[in-house]
Order: sequence, then structure tokens, then C-alpha cells
Amino acid sequence: MAKAGKIIGGSFKALFWLVIIAINAIVLWRVLFSGDPSSIKPILVNEQTVAAYRKQGNELRLEIQQQRTITESGKFSVTDCVFIPEANQIQVTVRYNNSTLRKLAEDYELSEIPSREQELFDITIVKTTDLTPDDPDDNTDKAKLKEERYYPSGEAKTAYKTLYSYRKFIFDNITYEDAVGMFVDVYYAEDIDYNDTPYDALCIYDALMDIEERSLTGADKKALKKASEQ
Repeated sequence: MAKAGKIIGGSFKALFWLVIIAINAIVLWRVLFSGDPSSIKPILVNEQTVAAYRKQGNELRLEIQQQRTITESGKFSVTDCVFIPEANQIQVTVRYNNSTLRKLAEDYELSEIPSREQELFDITIVKTTDLTPDDPDDNTDKAKLKEERYYPSGEAKTAYKTLYSYRKFIFDNITYEDAVGMFVDVYYAEDIDYNDTPYDALCIYDALMDIEERSLTGADKKALKKASEQ
């Protein structure tokens, strides 16, 4: 009996450690495979970004807000959203996984699951401003808010990982200073109707939340310096 108890005890101990190892492996796998690819992490650079960098140098101010990063449906997430006030610019990275493509095919009754290399989604930013700023308590009334839609400046930068597709966009001539809120709207490229509810949406700015500063990374500085010397 003692020998049998020893064997059972050893089996439970081995099973316990196997479970611990499996959990740690899953967590590590998620960390390694869910982070943004290095190619898409640096800020994008266009004429407005370069002009701001030439004035500010490495003191160029980047700002962020700690918003929810995944949509309610779980189909899309914004893995990075940077406000660049001196450039009147916002840069947004949108991520979706392979299951989003399967869901898209299901929702639109497509004959096959689209390739992730296709430009399947229309991404815009909707900025809401208060038409009655003297009365901040009426901001839940849509009739008292103005909506303005902003479109990407140029093509998106794309990147892929095993499970995820990434699209990074520049939005020019946009600032949060007079905004009540800002939202990333996602529409299926074959079904764009801005008067209709978007396929998915996510808030990227809320006037009631704090703004934080973020320093330029080494990769940011390298991209900016290279572009400013051209």
C-alpha cells in the first residue's frame, strides 16, 4: 500500500509540474507571437512628420492614451495609437487575426475565406466635437455633437505574423485638442456606407482621460533622421 501511495503521489506531482510547464509555455507563446512585428513598430514618416522633426529634433513629442485596445467583438485591436501634436498627425496600428477573416466570410456569406494579403478593410477615424461647449453635460446627446471623418494619408504599411495581420496608418491634419472623442471605424471594403454602422469600431481618444507622453525609440529616431536627410 505504501508503495502504491508513493506511485500515486509521484504521478500527481509529475502531473502538477506538467500543468505548470504547459501554462508557462502558453503564456510565453502568446507573448512571443502576439507582439507587433519589429518592422511595423517605428513611427511612419511623411512630409508632415519630417517637418515637425526638423523643428523639434529628438524632442519631438509623442503622446498616447491608455484606451481599451480590443473591440467588443474581439475581431480587431489597436495595438498602437500615437498622437504627434507638432505634426498634426495620428498614427494607428490595427491588428486582426486569422479568425477575423473566417468571421468575415461567414458574415458576408463569401464563397471562400479571403486571403490576408488582400486589402479587405476600410479604416478611418471619426472625431466628435462638442457643438455646445458651454454645456459639457450634454455630450451624450448626438444632436449636440459634430462628427468629422478622416482618411489615411497614403497607403498602409503592412506586416504579418503567424496568427495576425497588421495595418499601420498615418492620419494627417487631425488633433485631439477640441475633440470629445475619437474612434477608429472599420468597414468591409466591399460594403462601405459611412451612414451605416461600421463592421467594427474602437475608441482611441476620450477627452475625460489623461494623455501621457512617450519618448522616441531608437528605431523612431533612425526612421526620422533618414527621412529628414533625403
